Amino acid sequence: MQAVTYDEWRVRAREMLQKGVRPKSGSWDTTQVMLFETEVRLKPLTSPKVPAEFLKMAPYVAAARDEQRWELLYRLLYRLNHENAHLLKVTVDPDVHRMNILCKSVRRDIHKMHAFVRFKRAEIEGVETYVAWHKPEHLIMELGTPFFVRRFGDKPWSIFSADGSAHWNMKTLTFGPGMTQQEFGHEDPFDEVWKTYYKSIFNPARIKIKMMKTEMAPKYWSALPEAEIIQELIRNTPKQLQNMRDAIQEVAQPPENADWSQLKVAALACASCPLSQKATQTVFGEGSLQASIMIVGEQPGDNEDIAGQNFIGSAGELLNQALKDASIHRQDLYVTNAVKHFKFEREGKLRLHKKASGSEMHACKPWLEAEIAMVQPTVILCLGATASTAVYGRLVKIQVERGAPYTESGMAKNLLVSWHPAAILRSSSESEKHQRYQELVSDLRLALALSKLGSGD
Repeated sequence: MQAVTYDEWRVRAREMLQKGVRPKSGSWDTTQVMLFETEVRLKPLTSPKVPAEFLKMAPYVAAARDEQRWELLYRLLYRLNHENAHLLKVTVDPDVHRMNILCKSVRRDIHKMHAFVRFKRAEIEGVETYVAWHKPEHLIMELGTPFFVRRFGDKPWSIFSADGSAHWNMKTLTFGPGMTQQEFGHEDPFDEVWKTYYKSIFNPARIKIKMMKTEMAPKYWSALPEAEIIQELIRNTPKQLQNMRDAIQEVAQPPENADWSQLKVAALACASCPLSQKATQTVFGEGSLQASIMIVGEQPGDNEDIAGQNFIGSAGELLNQALKDASIHRQDLYVTNAVKHFKFEREGKLRLHKKASGSEMHACKPWLEAEIAMVQPTVILCLGATASTAVYGRLVKIQVERGAPYTESGMAKNLLVSWHPAAILRSSSESEKHQRYQELVSDLRLALALSKLGSGD
């Protein structure tokens, strides 16, 4: 059996691990079966243990353009079962160190893909679609493209590279063969729009050529229409460039490779949208970073804004009761909001809740994405329309879509929507309030069931 993909490698690795087969220098590439020194143990491993941290990191290692990645993964898996169950915490271990290096490199390559893919308009069989060609360092097409489903899910698109391609038809993300940039060769008048956009956000710090190449490596330039105007931007004065940059809508920029505490500290200082100027503080997410269920609400309320905690007012009390009725412990969850600042309007001494705008949700979304990437939940339960819009990337009708898991997001194995506790409290009648509450409890129970299904290897 040949290990061509990560999923195929997992099947093969499990078989070998169960037989007690020790790793040996060899190859898991497309032309050879890995060479092993066969050793059937006296007590074979009928049920190998795979730590959650390994499962988080392994797909990134599998995407690395490294010929030794498959045997590295198997060697680590073998050692975790036969040598040290806590091996991944030993960062000075050569295998663990190599795994961390590859993960970091692949994650950075995915970040660059998100920054440098440029779609061009095309008409294919009479249908307007958008196409792009990108040159990644690693084999990241499957890991990197779900981001574009979330950000540009309302249009059909295709992204090509020399190694493979991804295609979104507004329902399903599929993958296919790649093509060279010369074969791609698509031009689009929209390139001029990219140039104008790039002029508006160009950072004067990039006048330092070394820094510019670090942030936007020359290998990407051939696929970037804005690269043609770099020299023009360098000639302009820093003041002119800064004025252009100040004219665009700000978006939060979470620090890369930060742990949760560092993310929270950075979020507390966020001023990417006007809400930060009036709110008492940023209210960041909280809970277990190993949670299989993440609950996403709309935004902090008056009580939350003052205390700096999520869901502690009347809506929080109702949520806590619903969690209890669904046999879920809140401390096992990660709870956050789509928007991190309280938006309100004053009426006398009162601060009345006001719905966040699309631009405010957009400005804050990188924080939510960073939390999701940190926790990597199996299930995300969105409470209310704002949370659903932020996570799904489109308008969601709760009464139509609740109770039906969505599995094509790339953010988690399952997305669910339900009523926000505040909406339940605002119900027009007691019967409607009772029905919505029971539906929330039902959706929480479904989230729990799905999380248990997704927790197995």
